[in-house]
Amino acid sequence: MEKYLQRFHDGDLPGGREFPPTALTISRQCGVGFSRLERRLLEYLENASGLEGSDWALFDQALIGQIVEAGRSLPEAEPFSRQRSKFSVSGTLEEILKLPTEQWTLFNYTANMIRSLASSGNAIIVGRAGNFITSDLANTFHVRLVADKARRTEETAQRYGIPDREATEMVEETDKARARFVKRYTGADVDDVSCYHLVMNTHALTEELVVRIIGDSFLEWSHLGNSAR
Repeated sequence: MEKYLQRFHDGDLPGGREFPPTALTISRQCGVGFSRLERRLLEYLENASGLEGSDWALFDQALIGQIVEAGRSLPEAEPFSRQRSKFSVSGTLEEILKLPTEQWTLFNYTANMIRSLASSGNAIIVGRAGNFITSDLANTFHVRLVADKARRTEETAQRYGIPDREATEMVEETDKARARFVKRYTGADVDDVSCYHLVMNTHALTEELVVRIIGDSFLEWSHLGNSAR
């Protein structure tokens, strides 16, 4: 991550390849499982033909929050354009992202960082309404991971060592909190399947298979989609 961020200051952004750099966002329901999925996906993309050594980096919501709080400076992202959005986006997000810098909230700083990272490419961004924030960026691919509620409850109970009843409450409350966050700042529905390139039900799928499906779908989109961008 530090090596990746240093490129912003050195001006050594991804480039020089046959295709422009691309990025992807991942949204997931609580308890969908696969705690190391994003890390394995990053490794998969690093090792993919033509991308080896491309310095991919993973940014989850906790890490993004730490970077913002630490005051790490990144170039201010290009203005959000609702007209260029890959899917329908309400005016709520556009209004918030167009606030002058002196009126920025924590969400604005986070959104600017996510847009800067996505614009640079070679970044996997998890959570924080990343797919909506970058919906107008042509180089960004969006994934949503879902699973059966009973399976997610079981996974949560096992992961945290808590009774099923507590796990059920955690899953329900976390899903509601994420939905409220998205609705508040983007006016959108996090479960709207039209807001993602790929929505995958991970139930009964191995982590290896999920990584391959996401990775191969993203790489195919990157290669074929660039001709239209």
